[in-house]
Amino acid sequence: MFIWMNLNLMILMFLMSCFFYSSYYKHILLTLISLEFMMINLMMNMYMILIKLNINIFIISMFISIMVCEGILGLSILVHMIRNSGNDYSLTLNLIKW
Repeated sequence: MFIWMNLNLMILMFLMSCFFYSSYYKHILLTLISLEFMMINLMMNMYMILIKLNINIFIISMFISIMVCEGILGLSILVHMIRNSGNDYSLTLNLIKW
């Protein structure tokens, strides 16, 4: 029972992070933070479900490595944008020039 209540809480947190991702679209850094929060919530959901079903949790280590690669790629794109344009506003960025 306790695991299912935590699972409902994690799903609610995931939906909140989806809302934050869709509402904070002006700055790239805020969208990256929202994406990382979504990934952490997904990882916790996977962990709760795998523990409940007594399945091997090796897949979580692969998911964590994908999360790290996604974070590094996002930060490197952010650094590149700041060096080229001087800010991280996504509204002033012209993606066609990339």
